[in-house]
Amino acid sequence: MEELAAEFAEVAHFPFVYTREAHPGETFPGLASIEQKVEHAKAIRGHGVKRPILIDSLDGHVHQMYGGLSTMAWIVDHVGRVAFKACWTVATDIRESLMETLRVQEQRRDGKLWGIYYRETVGLRAAAPMPNGSIWPGGKGAAEDTKRFNESLGGKCPYWPE
Repeated sequence: MEELAAEFAEVAHFPFVYTREAHPGETFPGLASIEQKVEHAKAIRGHGVKRPILIDSLDGHVHQMYGGLSTMAWIVDHVGRVAFKACWTVATDIRESLMETLRVQEQRRDGKLWGIYYRETVGLRAAAPMPNGSIWPGGKGAAEDTKRFNESLGGKCPYWPE
C-alpha cells in the first residue's frame, strides 16, 4: 500500500485507520486502553507504514461505521460517493478501482455523463507467512488461536490458508 500511496500521492489520500488488533497475541495483545492503542500505532509506523495513521476510538466507533471487518479498504471519491469497498486490502484491486474512479472524475469534468451502478466481485489473495513463522502480526499465539478456530469448524474457515 505504501507504493500505491506514493504513486497516487498527488490525487488521492491513503490513511491507515488503526481500528483494533484483529489477531491479538503475545506480540500485539488485545487493546485495553487508548494509550496502548497509540503505542501499537507507533509500532506500526516502525514497520514501514509512512501513510498518515488515524487511530479509531478504543471501542471502534469508526470501524463499526465502515462495516467492522478486518483489513477493509475503501475508495471514497471527490464527492463522497463510495467507489470501492473490500473486506481485504489488495493493492492491485485498489489500483484498478482508483484508476477507474479518477478516469470517471476527469471525464465528468469534461462534461461526459456516466451512470452509476452497483457491482460485486469475489477476489483471491495469496497468504504468506510473516518473518516470525506466523501469518499473523500478533505472533505465533495468534496464529495458533486461528488454527484452533479453523479446526473447530472442520477446516472450513475462509481466513486460514491451505
